[in-house]
Amino acid sequence: EAKIGSLEKELEESRKEVKMLKLQSHGSENENYTTSEPATSVFRPNEICSHLHSQSLTTSQLWKKYLPEIMNASINPEFLADEKNDTRRELLEQVLTPSRMRRSAIHLPTFSHGIIKNVMEIVERRIQDPKKNPPLQIAVFGGSVTIGRGCLGKKKGNGGLCAWPKRLELLINQFVGMELVKIHNLGVGGTDSSVGTKIVKYWMYPDELMKFGPDVIINGGSTNDALPSYLLTPEDDYVIATADVVRNRLQPFIRTALQTKRCSTQPLVIHVDDYLGPQQKQLLGELQYISVMSQLARWYDTVAISYGELVRDVVYQNTDDPTFFNKKDVHYGRWAHQTIAWAVGFTTMNLVQNYCSDEYITRTASNTTRSIVHGSVEEVIEASKKDDAADNDESLKGSIRKHKLYLPPPLTRELLLGSATVSFDTALNDAHKSFVEYDCTNYKQEEFFSPCIVKWISTPGGFRIPQINQFLRTYATNNENWGAENQMKEGWGNKIGLATSVANSTLTLRFQKITNSVKTLTFYFMRSYGDKWKDSLVKITVSRIKENDNAEVVLENTISGVWENVNATVSLTLTETMVFEKSFMKGETFTMKVDLISGNHFKIMGIFLCDH
Repeated sequence: EAKIGSLEKELEESRKEVKMLKLQSHGSENENYTTSEPATSVFRPNEICSHLHSQSLTTSQLWKKYLPEIMNASINPEFLADEKNDTRRELLEQVLTPSRMRRSAIHLPTFSHGIIKNVMEIVERRIQDPKKNPPLQIAVFGGSVTIGRGCLGKKKGNGGLCAWPKRLELLINQFVGMELVKIHNLGVGGTDSSVGTKIVKYWMYPDELMKFGPDVIINGGSTNDALPSYLLTPEDDYVIATADVVRNRLQPFIRTALQTKRCSTQPLVIHVDDYLGPQQKQLLGELQYISVMSQLARWYDTVAISYGELVRDVVYQNTDDPTFFNKKDVHYGRWAHQTIAWAVGFTTMNLVQNYCSDEYITRTASNTTRSIVHGSVEEVIEASKKDDAADNDESLKGSIRKHKLYLPPPLTRELLLGSATVSFDTALNDAHKSFVEYDCTNYKQEEFFSPCIVKWISTPGGFRIPQINQFLRTYATNNENWGAENQMKEGWGNKIGLATSVANSTLTLRFQKITNSVKTLTFYFMRSYGDKWKDSLVKITVSRIKENDNAEVVLENTISGVWENVNATVSLTLTETMVFEKSFMKGETFTMKVDLISGNHFKIMGIFLCDH
């Protein structure tokens, strides 16, 4: 009997081992495998995984199963008369089939489990007690495509209500029957990711996000990030040059977004490639954004979704069909925006299934195999507190490495294979140093403290005509011909700014007894084309005010408002950051003077004065 009992025990252990091997071999695939073991034995009833994991369905099967509900959730109440159910049904059933939808998922995280778990827990708390728990907060950055320019076609109206971020919000909330997510569309027409980088870095959020920041950050800036530099000549290789431009614009955004929260779990970063030409003649040039985005998503383990990859072959077979494409410019119509929302929804379903499989593994695995799932910052901090004081520092560093809670070195041409290990060690040491300097083991989450004494940018930061006028009343000591402008006829209604159209205009701003140190001045400005902008050039002079009101010039710089390339035909919001050699300290006073020294027009789109 003892021998029989021993054999039965060995058989049971073998069965468990086979089941675990099957789970691990399938768990890494996009089409998830789930076990037949009741999920309720692993997941609590209030957990989303208790429902998903028990269905033993792939993402494609789940999408197909809930297709009627997805169709109903896709109805935009603002456009009931314009969007026919027959068109919606035809697209989902005949064109955007589950097998095609899988093309949109470019990369799903493999070691960012702690970040995804944080998002899942926020969603679960919201479902369980919506009165005490706010919706999942999502911030979307991008350009004119992201905010819906062209979405309504020739009809007038609010493009933002038609744009894919709003449609994604409707899709999710109407599907679950409650306000589960709140999407903040912070896109700005004519901007690339460099503007979004500054907004994230300096916490330039609307009031609803100011306390703790967004839980999810979506970058939809692919259109302007993929725009080739106007400094290129016909002899240049546009394919290679575009790849470098994309990497230089997108990578700083990713690194900033993944370091935005001190001593706590970072937001989930998602790339939504909403670009589908036409900006280049060469198709290889058109493909450079998705190529670099995919590379960076794998490097930083972020989510990557591509509308272009979802429908590119359909579009190229007939570029005259306006359903998914506009061959005249980058701004497509309503069904393209709805398709992007579906692509994000499908990939999110896939992401959640992957999470549930990984969570199942870590909850059922032995202590020796549990490390395959990476923990959150908070879990690592709590674990480090239990270690002996003598070993605490090295233990913390080891946990940061083990759970990949540090950013890899920047992916640039200067990063060499021969020095890769040293570069990764340096990145780890930098992350560990930050943990120690911020005293993360004793850190208590508080409201974010703004690093800027002044921070405004038109439209996403809430600065419109009244706010710009108030800014001038507060800080301007001398103003000759500068004022708030909203020039609708320039082509897009959100080109609100602080502008002048008079030669030799001057503006002096005085910042009296500042409340925080200031190290940098970031200037947002419009660069455009045509006779109005001919020779546009301003000079910026910053002076430290000493005793008896004497001024010491500490910085001088010039910025052009017109493209050097005379063939340029686009208006973009650009940024330039100037670093003061010696910071202005709390209590000091300084002035900033802006002189139009050439041309007749210049437009300031925002000003940041910050401590880093």
